[in-house]
Amino acid sequence: MRRPALGERGSASVLTAGACVVVLLLGLAAGMVSSAAQSAAQARAAADLSALAAARVLRAGLVGRGGPAPCAVAVDVAARNRAKVSSCVVDGHVNVTVRVSVTLSHRGAWLPDRFAAAASARAGPAP
Repeated sequence: MRRPALGERGSASVLTAGACVVVLLLGLAAGMVSSAAQSAAQARAAADLSALAAARVLRAGLVGRGGPAPCAVAVDVAARNRAKVSSCVVDGHVNVTVRVSVTLSHRGAWLPDRFAAAASARAGPAP
């Protein structure tokens, strides 16, 4: 049996360490993709619920009669779903379009705050 040359001793350790780093980076990337998908789903749900709640206020006819403003209701519902309303538009007296954003969960301290998932939803009668 041939013994490895003296200059090749320990090369398996370097290859193993490199493979561990690659596996770690792949795990981090998978975690980031998972976090982005979760935040996108949360943003869609918050937008849908906010738009529906605002449309319900419009449909009830309470606007201007001491009832809450539709966009105020949308902001409240979005906040309860850990989202922030970036726009709320009441089209006529029947349609509401809400756009929300959700900051990525588990984004880590090394990512800036600008990474967020956004979604919009419209509620009202069918066009």
